[in-house]
Amino acid sequence: MNESNVIVRAEGLVKEYPLRSSSLLPSRRKAVHAASDVSFSLYKGETLGLVGESGCGKSTVGRMLVGIETPTAGKVFYQGQDLSLLRGRELARIRTQLQMVFQDPYSSLNPRKRVYDILSEPMLYHGIVSRDGAAARVNELLDMVGLPRNAKQRYPHEFSGGQRQRITIARALSLRPSVIVCDEPVSALDMSIQAQILNLLRSLQKDLGITYLFIAHGLGAVHYVSDRTAVMYLGRIVEIGSAADIFHHPEHPYSRMLLSAVPSADPLKRGREMITPRGEVPSAIDLPAGCRFHDRCPYAKDICRKQEPLLNADERAEHRCACWKVLAEQEGRNWDGEVH
Repeated sequence: MNESNVIVRAEGLVKEYPLRSSSLLPSRRKAVHAASDVSFSLYKGETLGLVGESGCGKSTVGRMLVGIETPTAGKVFYQGQDLSLLRGRELARIRTQLQMVFQDPYSSLNPRKRVYDILSEPMLYHGIVSRDGAAARVNELLDMVGLPRNAKQRYPHEFSGGQRQRITIARALSLRPSVIVCDEPVSALDMSIQAQILNLLRSLQKDLGITYLFIAHGLGAVHYVSDRTAVMYLGRIVEIGSAADIFHHPEHPYSRMLLSAVPSADPLKRGREMITPRGEVPSAIDLPAGCRFHDRCPYAKDICRKQEPLLNADERAEHRCACWKVLAEQEGRNWDGEVH
């Protein structure tokens, strides 16, 4: 990937939510570690899929990217500008370029407002259109997302779930963003409607050149829309690469576990290796030492329990994986023959 095409870069993002404690000693205060040292780049016009189990920190990362959440540590850069250094109008201008589509299209829409107001108010507030030009732009947005123009006089409760999600996509598009974070945008929809929304997102990307961070736990949707895929576990990205590599040649045991659990309609693939994790996902409050997956990994050894593997810092590497077993195999060492 050409570094000049990077539009958004997350650098060492950390998000911790402190827990209330009766103790007066700071050393005893605990926190939920939602994201830990998360770094990646988004390239112009691409879709990066971010996958993982519920609670792994995917949505938190997306919310930090668009400014809804403030990182505990780390930085977000938009076209080389550090967003933490911007204030006032300059920050508001860039924020219009970073929009979000949420999982639940009903709770993210104001039930007391008509669609016209939902779509026009952000544009008017940021001065993107004049009051005289708002109606024409609203009609244009409805055309773009496949809704009739008379929808602008109706309220959110008068639409189906798929139609409401089209409205939230139109609202995100209203500010003419260059990047949209899609936070599980189809998980609340029926399967037939999911395909329609995914096709709409792909069509909009082709026409408008939008960059997506597509967050989901459904691997099928991610595979369909993504150019690259990042796998997240317990606050960390454990593997990142092209969608083809991640879905056809996964390296990290957690990635392989996720993919092996996906049902296949192909009878030739039903006998593939199944990786069954041990135990439960550790608490995000009391994180395990070493690799965060070692308690559940069938290949874990002493080094996994003591030292945390890190992703290759060189983003020019197309496929990166944070796993001691993978590193040993890449170096030609026999993992099974190592001392436990």
